[in-house]
Amino acid sequence: MNTFSKPSWMIRVASVALALGTIAAGQQALAAPSVGAVEGTLSHGSLVTVAGSAFGTRPSAGGGQNWNGSPTMNYRFKDFEDGQLSSLGFYPQKGGSRWSPSATELGVQTASPPRNSTRYLRRTYQTGESGGLSTDVTVQPNLFYTTFKFRVAQNTQSGKFFRFYGDSPQNNVYLSTGCNNYQVRGYTECSGPNCAGKQVEWGTGPDLTPGQWHRVEILADPSQQQFRVDVNGVHIFTKTNWLNATLGLQGHTMDYPNMIDSSDRSASCPAVGANDFDDIFIDFSRARVEIGDASTWTATRKKEVQIPVSWADGRITVRVNSGEFAAGSTAYLYVVDSNGAVNERGLAVTIGAAGTAAPQPIAPPGFSVR
Repeated sequence: MNTFSKPSWMIRVASVALALGTIAAGQQALAAPSVGAVEGTLSHGSLVTVAGSAFGTRPSAGGGQNWNGSPTMNYRFKDFEDGQLSSLGFYPQKGGSRWSPSATELGVQTASPPRNSTRYLRRTYQTGESGGLSTDVTVQPNLFYTTFKFRVAQNTQSGKFFRFYGDSPQNNVYLSTGCNNYQVRGYTECSGPNCAGKQVEWGTGPDLTPGQWHRVEILADPSQQQFRVDVNGVHIFTKTNWLNATLGLQGHTMDYPNMIDSSDRSASCPAVGANDFDDIFIDFSRARVEIGDASTWTATRKKEVQIPVSWADGRITVRVNSGEFAAGSTAYLYVVDSNGAVNERGLAVTIGAAGTAAPQPIAPPGFSVR
């Protein structure tokens, strides 16, 4: 019986084609989002649609919240413009119980808010350590991302400006600042095997300069053993042994803040001062849309998270949160997918104007167009 053998050159060509196809498939699977255009007018509170590719998908966080007339996909967003403490899923809490604070101890303030905001939350020490604004977690996520604007008053005593609690063995994780050290500090009370060797973080990164507004970002992702903190677009620290394999958040709270310490904890720091908050955003996915102040994600320092309304692989609808970007100013739009991948080159947009088309791609090093 005659058999037909392919020439060696055909085998080599087929092998190269297969390899190229495999590489292309891998690149597609790992592709960062690509932003093509924005449809609609980028005015605060308006609906716009971001068109592009490789956005991936994401579920709704299940918060049942509305903002400016639309249900949102993220879990919580509170900008305090309604002047209320108990709204949008938040309420005053002290020592694990609902709280009726005085307006000066925990209240919505109007003096010196973030740019383009009119109101924010202030927690001032008066008669006791514990107390802040909390939200209940009513679902069982195993990842969360939260971001907020934060300001600490000069000479503020130390305190837990953010805390979340989970079922044992996760327990408490909190972040602190104050008492003459305005870097971000923190600790986990996790007792699970993933937390062996945990240590207190005594402060790292740039200061949360007193009297100035800062944007804090926190990511907790047990699947990657990652508890990460960023401030003003700068990575502060990542802890790989602060999280249990499961967070166990359902039925517990996230607190903003949890407490301001009494003088008993440090004789050198009197129990005075205040923690201020605005634009508290909580989600159970990394996937989000941001506008920033630089044309590349790496260089971006001032960012404003947008409020997701719908999300598909090639189209995302958000309600615009212009934040500190004034009408007429230029910002750059970014899409972060559920794995944390982001378009490095932002799409230039004008706040208050109609959408725009895609940016020019960044050439790889050593590449030139002739």
